Amino acid sequence: MRILQIGSVLLLSYSIAACSQQNVQPGTAYASAGSTHPQTELFGDEKQQPAARPSSQASPSRQQPSWSNIPASHSGGQSSAQTQPTRLASAGGDKTYRGPGQLSRLPDAIAASLQLRGLPEQNLGAYVRPANGGQPLLAAYADTPRNPASTMKLVTTYSSLGVLGADYRWPTEIYTAGNVMGDTLQGDVIIKGYGNPNFSEGDFRQLLQALRARGIRNIAGNFVVDKTYFNVPYQPSIDGKDNAEYNAQPEALLYNERGSCYEIRNQAGQIQRICPIAPRNSNDLNANLFGGFWKLWVGEMGGRLGGGLQVRAAPQGAQLVHTHYSPPLRDVMVEINKESNNVKARQLLLSMGAKQFGAPGTTQKGAAAVGQFLESRGLRFSSLKIENGSGLSRVERISAREMGEMLVDAYNSPYRDDLMRSMAVLGQDGTVKGRLKNLAGRGKFKTGTLRNVRALAGYLTAANGQTYVVSLLHNDGNIRASAKEAHDDLVEWVYFGGRNGFSSLQ
Repeated sequence: MRILQIGSVLLLSYSIAACSQQNVQPGTAYASAGSTHPQTELFGDEKQQPAARPSSQASPSRQQPSWSNIPASHSGGQSSAQTQPTRLASAGGDKTYRGPGQLSRLPDAIAASLQLRGLPEQNLGAYVRPANGGQPLLAAYADTPRNPASTMKLVTTYSSLGVLGADYRWPTEIYTAGNVMGDTLQGDVIIKGYGNPNFSEGDFRQLLQALRARGIRNIAGNFVVDKTYFNVPYQPSIDGKDNAEYNAQPEALLYNERGSCYEIRNQAGQIQRICPIAPRNSNDLNANLFGGFWKLWVGEMGGRLGGGLQVRAAPQGAQLVHTHYSPPLRDVMVEINKESNNVKARQLLLSMGAKQFGAPGTTQKGAAAVGQFLESRGLRFSSLKIENGSGLSRVERISAREMGEMLVDAYNSPYRDDLMRSMAVLGQDGTVKGRLKNLAGRGKFKTGTLRNVRALAGYLTAANGQTYVVSLLHNDGNIRASAKEAHDDLVEWVYFGGRNGFSSLQ
């Protein structure tokens, strides 16, 4: 949690009065505080911590409604936002491999390991296939739709490479509305967000410095926040911990991932602490951003604000002062996948929806954009269900085969390097830093952990030099952390080529 000190010139009573003047629009997303950290989706029983031949058996994945039924109209976008949809024509058929693997059941030792833990083997969907194609080594219970937990981030980030592009940068704009007389703006200053997952204090400072460079010191009107590029309702947490960092909510102007606290000296000289972490009302929602504005504009730059905080659309005729651009998508993806950052994954899904089907971005449009991209790659996944794109959901579903086939497609696509760069390196970093140290550096994976869910998906370079896709989705009401040991045993079985009597053809 970042602690931002505000100088003694700041008046707590004034800042609270300013916050009370806001005008929140219907449909504004309500966000909880906090950035996600390594394996932050953990809760329940653990501590927080070329493609195959076409097949005609598949049915296309359809969101509700399907992407083809979402109107591709664009409204309200400014020129700096990349709002033109990416052309993604359907590949026509389904190239998902639907045939059997060399093994149709788990290797004997893996099944026995699960049974010792009281876990039926059929609750683990496992799919292992050479990354360059060919018959799968293992396809065990691989077609059952399962909750993927945070391995769903692989679906979201891979799709974003095709929809947004690896070089995509999110704009954030600052506008003025009104005339400037001397050093005073006789009107409002407006910040408009387009979903930047990384918008932070340094970025905010850059925007306000551009305003100050115009000779403006005093703002007679209001500080206006325009969040209309997204329209996403508050999603209650699935574990009842609404204020937890991993449950931070997305929105078009996400500041410090809702992770800032402020200490303000009031008129009596007392230090008062504001932590806008509760998502239950709009004051808490916006105090974080307003506190950042007050710290920078008043505390650092010596400026003044005559009005208060308002949340509404930028008015027609507002004058663009400056546009700040985020780091490229390829860099943002690293934190999403290596460290399992939930809110940034959700920002991606909403950004894809706005890009393909017009603002405001919604989760429905985002899910449709994912379906559109996968179909353009010849992947028609009948099991795929997307709620928010982060895997922090009890609704999202995909089968182990579909996850594996997507990774095979990614490996043989122009997006391979960027996707693999974003994934945690086995035994070295991210959410798999402490796993399989004996195979350190030999694999790149994404983990997934929820109550009753353990998942692992990614790439493993075996002892013989062959790269395999490994997709393990395990849903079981009795699952515990020890289930990871069985999963690691299976990864080792793949690495060593099924030696040591681990397997039997079935």
